[in-house]
Amino acid sequence: MKAMRQQKSWMALLALVFLFASCKGESPTAPPTGGGTGGGTPPTGTSITLTASNANPVVDSIVLITAAVTINGQPAPDGTAVEFAATGGSFSATETVTAILRTTVNGIATVQLRSTVAGSIRVQAAVGSVSRTVDVLFRVSPTVPPPESTAPSITSVSPTLGIPSGGERIQIIGKNFKEPVRVLFNTGAAQPVEAFVVSRSDTLIEVLTPSVNLGAGQQLVADVIVITQAGTVSEARAELSDSFTFRAEVLTPRVSTATPNSGPVTGGTRVTIFGDGFQAPVQVLFGAAEARVVTVEFSQIIVEAPAARDTSDNGSDPSIGPVSITVRNINSQTEVTLGNGFRYIAAITITSFRPLLGPATGGTDIVIDGIGFLSPVDVTIGGVRATVLQVTGTRLLVRTGAVASPCSPPEPSPILVTNVNNGTSITSAESFAYVPVLPLITSINPNVGLFPGSNVTVTVRDPGIGPLGTADIRFDVASRRVIPNPDRITVGSGFQGFSLNLPLTGFTFGTEACTTPINGFAGTRASAIEVPLTFVNVTTGCSNTSSVVVNPPAPNPCLAPPEGRVTQPAAGCAVAGSVTATGGSVSAPNSITIANRAESQPLNITGITISGTNASSFTVTPPTASGIVGGGSTSFTVTFDPPDTSLPGLQTATATFATNSPSVPTLTVCLEGTVSP
Repeated sequence: MKAMRQQKSWMALLALVFLFASCKGESPTAPPTGGGTGGGTPPTGTSITLTASNANPVVDSIVLITAAVTINGQPAPDGTAVEFAATGGSFSATETVTAILRTTVNGIATVQLRSTVAGSIRVQAAVGSVSRTVDVLFRVSPTVPPPESTAPSITSVSPTLGIPSGGERIQIIGKNFKEPVRVLFNTGAAQPVEAFVVSRSDTLIEVLTPSVNLGAGQQLVADVIVITQAGTVSEARAELSDSFTFRAEVLTPRVSTATPNSGPVTGGTRVTIFGDGFQAPVQVLFGAAEARVVTVEFSQIIVEAPAARDTSDNGSDPSIGPVSITVRNINSQTEVTLGNGFRYIAAITITSFRPLLGPATGGTDIVIDGIGFLSPVDVTIGGVRATVLQVTGTRLLVRTGAVASPCSPPEPSPILVTNVNNGTSITSAESFAYVPVLPLITSINPNVGLFPGSNVTVTVRDPGIGPLGTADIRFDVASRRVIPNPDRITVGSGFQGFSLNLPLTGFTFGTEACTTPINGFAGTRASAIEVPLTFVNVTTGCSNTSSVVVNPPAPNPCLAPPEGRVTQPAAGCAVAGSVTATGGSVSAPNSITIANRAESQPLNITGITISGTNASSFTVTPPTASGIVGGGSTSFTVTFDPPDTSLPGLQTATATFATNSPSVPTLTVCLEGTVSP
């Protein structure tokens, strides 16, 4: 019996929702104004209990939000829609979703709440016009700083360069330098060399550098060692590797290599020369031409190569080929030459490429002809980096990549080729065009006999993927967001099938005439509706829309037009009681009950007017009523409260109820009240 009562309540609620939606005149794709089992006013007695599994979670953790829904003290029917909304955070792990729909099972609906930032988030659960909120405060996980170390440490040494004869004052910066202290310079010899300590504080030691034997080399790199509380049981040691260099005052340059070791005949290639013994100021020659020096360090020099025509001793324009590199320390007049250290090559040029267009999803192989190509090369087409498949001096074979949005690719643009090692680049005279590739819904299966919640398989051609090789997918059905399976793809071309369930709510069904009269009256019932179904590639921003026909959920009975009748009072007037002439207490109010005939559409009371000589003495509440289902009824309270009680006797008026019934548009009830002496 309890199950039968729940089924009848469910059927009545659905019928109420259908009429309420049609009376509001919503568009087919408009979302419902509330939650519940289909939008509109929830059943009387609806209650929500909203709880959070953790009211004070750590950022990036998951909180389970639970809505327990009851109707008249019983768990809500399975499938009752609950709308969750949050002021921040997200109900999704992959995107920002602050509103989501869930349905109840045994009266319970749940969502998972996440937040990547600290702060308070208010979550609301709504079933129709009934809603509850709960607050969740996300907090940052506290960090406990480790205890400060008392061991000595060296942060830096200044200056870091000195002469091998020593005697130069340097500073060692750090912390926990507890006396007595010793400072050693470890050059790799059998024993470190000790320096003379000039002064000490907890964070700074000043020493005079020791003398070292430089041997046949031009410099010697040393580790600086500090020993604190030397000679005690608390002796500790700190070391900073390769922090000081002893260097000869007169250096002889030595060159090992130059990179890049080739560039165009026009010059301008930035070349790094590696070796040692470089001492500013330096002069660098490519053949007979002086290069522009950018920076000088002991072990490397950066220069810009001169034009090839300037490198010849006799001023003639040399042919493409190698030249020597000479480095000269100007102050010491010492120099070194690297034979054939740099090769001049023809300037990079693109003469043509084919084809001139290809799909925006990538995969087009392009042959680029020209001169001066030097592996490795970088090729960019329309802002998208291409994959280089083959490189020769006069030809490149590359494969286009996918643009960020295949449905709206960039305008045709030239190809940019760059020789990575020497930095030379060239832009083609012709442009390459990416052809748009739009996703297309090719089939929806099944495409007939669909109801809210039905499972369908949607096949999409060329759904597309982003530059990272993946794409996130969703569908929009009647303005409701639906996550399909799969919701992430790695192949953007060809045909891809997606499985999804149509939403349970969000549909505003129409009406259609029934073929068989009901009790002599032409009836109507809810009719199917065509709604848009949109494929959305979240990553690329591309979309395509088709449509599906959704049938009203069962039961969908044929209902006659509404017709109201007064059942209370069964006859005569509604007697509202009496008041005393001396202004005593008002008598208990009476009531008027209006019923709708069985098997009919919902009856609405759209307004109440009171007329007659004593109209101001009576009130009828509520002023309207809607959704009185077939066979159902509703009651109105009649109150007698005359403004003037000085004249005893009977007072009367007439209450007129306006309805949406085509056969009985108004109902009238006489009202009576007495002023007693």
